Amino acid sequence: MRIFRLGRRRAPSVSTRYCRNCRKAAKSKRTLHAPLVKTTGPHTFQTGAARLITNSILRNAEASPMKTRDKKSAAAADEKATFTFMSRDTISRREFLAVSAAVGVTMLLPGGLSAAVHGKKTFTILHTNDMHSSFIGMGPSSDYTPFSLNDDSTRGGYARLATLIAERREARKGQGPVLVLDAGDYSMGTAFAAASRETGGELELMTHMGYDATTFGNHEFDLGPDGLGRSIGVAAKAGRIPAVVASNTDFAKQDATLGDLQRLAKDGAIRRYVVIERGGIRFGIFGVLGKETQIYTGGAGAVTFSDAIETAKEMVKVLRETEKVDVVIALSHGGVRKGQDGRFSEGDDVRVADVPGVDIVIGGHSHTELQEAIMVNGRAPLVQTGLESRNLGELVMSLDGGKIAVQSYGLYPINDSIAGEIDKLKKLPPPGTVDQGSVATGAGKDGVREIKEWQAIMDHLHSLPVKNPGELPVIPVDERAAEVRAIKAS
Repeated sequence: MRIFRLGRRRAPSVSTRYCRNCRKAAKSKRTLHAPLVKTTGPHTFQTGAARLITNSILRNAEASPMKTRDKKSAAAADEKATFTFMSRDTISRREFLAVSAAVGVTMLLPGGLSAAVHGKKTFTILHTNDMHSSFIGMGPSSDYTPFSLNDDSTRGGYARLATLIAERREARKGQGPVLVLDAGDYSMGTAFAAASRETGGELELMTHMGYDATTFGNHEFDLGPDGLGRSIGVAAKAGRIPAVVASNTDFAKQDATLGDLQRLAKDGAIRRYVVIERGGIRFGIFGVLGKETQIYTGGAGAVTFSDAIETAKEMVKVLRETEKVDVVIALSHGGVRKGQDGRFSEGDDVRVADVPGVDIVIGGHSHTELQEAIMVNGRAPLVQTGLESRNLGELVMSLDGGKIAVQSYGLYPINDSIAGEIDKLKKLPPPGTVDQGSVATGAGKDGVREIKEWQAIMDHLHSLPVKNPGELPVIPVDERAAEVRAIKAS
């Protein structure tokens, strides 16, 4: 196995939309909840994830209903997404292998493409991994200044991440389709994770940010199989969620704790793989939990895992031969390690990238900031962003006939140069502008009401009824609007 490092082209610095008046106002009112939107001139800044998180989960009755596109508009869209899944409940393992074998054995060239792609095309993958419920970023609360830019050291946060994803989508507009993917461990790690069972907040927020797919990391199982199933179920009831691809995760046993996961697989919320057709390209995406990572799934209970490498080979066969995809992408939560030569040449993510037919690996688990893409055998780029939403990765690829190649790769740091502005949530009433009863408040030395953001959000979340009536409006992600179809063996 040969490991190459792609020559880095640093991601351009994020443009700063700076308003001196806004900053001045922020310094005079260092409070997170009074009011949560400060408008001065043409600039509107969101004060942090409190408004994003609580309102995206709560959907206050005062919010304007958000309408999805009609069928004619959807049909006229330039980019369409078709989601295809093969779940454990729609097909058995024996049937799955039989379907694969029935297609016949074909020589697969690395990066081989179907005949569907004509001429050179470009596509972009925006990606994250190991976000660990880091809704409001990492850094001292006293240093966090959400009203202003360029004056705090907080890294990450979903409000800023959402802004950056939207900016990069706009920047890549007209340059081919854009996918937004995550490689697992999207939950656990902060106090917000305590509400995951009741709110499914992580997946719902990823929906608002436009994620197409994610996979399970080891920490998703910290909730236990029943808690994980309940979390995904609550988010799914609120509307479409990113495709959860779990190709080597098996919850087919007869066990009381697996009921929710089994129902979610049957309904297509959890899938072995997903096929997205966008911009004239068919993308096949699967997800695996690495062998080394499986050791840390202490809460998996009755859930079992098959070998990640053998599963990757199966997925390549199905996606190439049955689904006729042009690009195979693996979401691999297995990690990378440096070998004796000092290069990142070991770990399950590397082994998955070495499987013939896998074009791209979005990796996770080891919390590694790969400033350059690792080219496994000079063929498949392996990328990873670190942890806690501190960076957004951008991988630009080209397809030309039977060749797939990296055009550029870089990490965008998520810091105070990015405004946490969520345009679609501006009309929602800000939480914390009035006394919520259960929220502890106090007066600072300048008389300004002070409150810890995480406490306010958690109080809001815990005040919710456990059951979601399924009537909450969801921000539509137009590019991903599509039908889901099941594949069953005849």
